Amino acid sequence: MSERITHDGIVTKVEPGVVTVKIQSTSACGSCHAKGLCQMSEKTDKDVVVKTRKSQEYNVGETVDVFLTSGMGLKAVLYAYVLSLIAGALFFFLGSLFTDNQGIWGLCAILGIALYFGVLKLVSKKINAKFSFGIAHRIPTEEESTAR
Repeated sequence: MSERITHDGIVTKVEPGVVTVKIQSTSACGSCHAKGLCQMSEKTDKDVVVKTRKSQEYNVGETVDVFLTSGMGLKAVLYAYVLSLIAGALFFFLGSLFTDNQGIWGLCAILGIALYFGVLKLVSKKINAKFSFGIAHRIPTEEESTAR
């Protein structure tokens, strides 16, 4: 099983099949390889909508763990960085086939990246369906248990 990328959060809303959780960014987000997907590094607070069949088990104000598998984080890196780099390089190469002007080559690379992100935006609903957060009741650590 893949390693999980987990954030502590507080349930702010419970509806049938959906739990909304407020997550606060921590300093650990800066080194996380999936920070581009969840965008925790850019905001202090973020509301995450988690689809679950067990939404009735959660209560507003409850502290929970919201998670994403590391495999999904790596897939997000692939979509956001690797494939856009390939699109830019491909268009750069195509531009070099048709002209000797290096400025045009650079513009072709930028155009390729823009087109890639345009297509990505068009299919974003389909891609977002693959990137779903999970939710679990938070199990207190031994330190938190003894502090009570």
